[in-house]
Amino acid sequence: MSKRYFAAATLLACAVAGSALASDASDLGGKLTPVGAERAGNAAGTIPAWDGGITTPPAGYKPGGDYVDPYAGDAKLFSIEKSNVDQYKDQLTAGQRMLFARYPEYRMDVYPTRRSCALPASNYEKTKQNVGVAKLDPASSDLVNAVPGGLPFPLPQSGAEAMWNHRLAFEGVGRNVAGTSAVVDESGNFVPQKWEEVRLSTYYNPANTTFDALNNVQLKYFTIYTEPARLAGEEYLVHETLNGERNAWIYTPGLRRVRRAPTLAYDNPSSGYEGLATNDQLYMFNGRLDRYDWKLLGKQEVFIPYNNYAFASSAHRVRDLTKKNFPNRDLVRYELHRVWVVEANLKPGIRHLLPRRVFYIDEDSWRVVATDIYDSQGALWRYQEETTVNAYDVPTCFSFGQTFYDFQVGRYILDLAYNDDRRPDFHAEATGGATDDMFTIGYLRKRGTR
Repeated sequence: MSKRYFAAATLLACAVAGSALASDASDLGGKLTPVGAERAGNAAGTIPAWDGGITTPPAGYKPGGDYVDPYAGDAKLFSIEKSNVDQYKDQLTAGQRMLFARYPEYRMDVYPTRRSCALPASNYEKTKQNVGVAKLDPASSDLVNAVPGGLPFPLPQSGAEAMWNHRLAFEGVGRNVAGTSAVVDESGNFVPQKWEEVRLSTYYNPANTTFDALNNVQLKYFTIYTEPARLAGEEYLVHETLNGERNAWIYTPGLRRVRRAPTLAYDNPSSGYEGLATNDQLYMFNGRLDRYDWKLLGKQEVFIPYNNYAFASSAHRVRDLTKKNFPNRDLVRYELHRVWVVEANLKPGIRHLLPRRVFYIDEDSWRVVATDIYDSQGALWRYQEETTVNAYDVPTCFSFGQTFYDFQVGRYILDLAYNDDRRPDFHAEATGGATDDMFTIGYLRKRGTR
């Protein structure tokens, strides 16, 4: 089997080419999937055709419980290790190759590719309506028009358009989660950072049928830290905009007051992460695109974490996931998938700590699943990777863990781990777990002072 993967190691596009640029809206749902991915598999047979993904929960799934692994019976095909990594180098990101170079014990277990990602039918309809309608500001790359409820650019013509698909990847209308972040030291130890977050998507609220109805708000979210003591009680409120700067506020327990938080953006250090991550590294990338020039390089076949139901299971605690140097190799499933490759280079005269980034965007979910990050000297500095699961009760593909590596200091962060906490609620707008009154300054103040 591994020889087939080696034979298929190829860059699918060296410049902006690929199927999407030769397609139009009529191809969505035909030779392309409803979100613009190639429906067909690859020539080697190592990537299958998309058959609709998982749209209903498998037998045994109970709402509010762990996601049942529909692929639990899959046998591992092979492992990529230091001894054979050169055979697969063309299907690895620069960050993955660095992990093999630095850590002789690092490995990637490869399983059959399962194109499980799916979205509700209404999202497909709105995505098709966006072809020729969604627009970006050419100077800032802000979104200035779109049909709410669908991906804006299923046939991307630029890197910025592809990144907007990531920014607007569907994750349900309302979401209520409690999770853990772990800043892991050189010995594999960490102090758990516990937090709760509630999100409400204005863009995917079915009541908003026009772009103007959004009032320039993509989504609203509220985050509170509960552990450790040095962070407990710190709260954030964010109104993420579609164009212009985001609106953000912070409640600090020591000051006992709410204030604006303009630094909650770009390359300002993310709270609690000990300088190992910038604010716009969270969720693989978030915020405005205006500081970079974005280039769509084309597509590539890459081994990425996919269908990681074991990694997401509450049977494995966060302590089980976090090992020295990298997360537990026994719990991460890799598959070969096609990804869009987008290169971001800092605009001349603009400041940002991370001058060059290369993003790998899964064609089926439009989620950034890996990122190579370079320093001002052109050396690889950081690497990010997402472990994806199909939350088929929605349905949507969603991150159940993101890893941030810093090669200069030799440490990593495991973020968005829900293993030790209640299962994510992706229907919070219906269950009362995400209501519009939660996203006001008054609510933030009330939560902080009670």
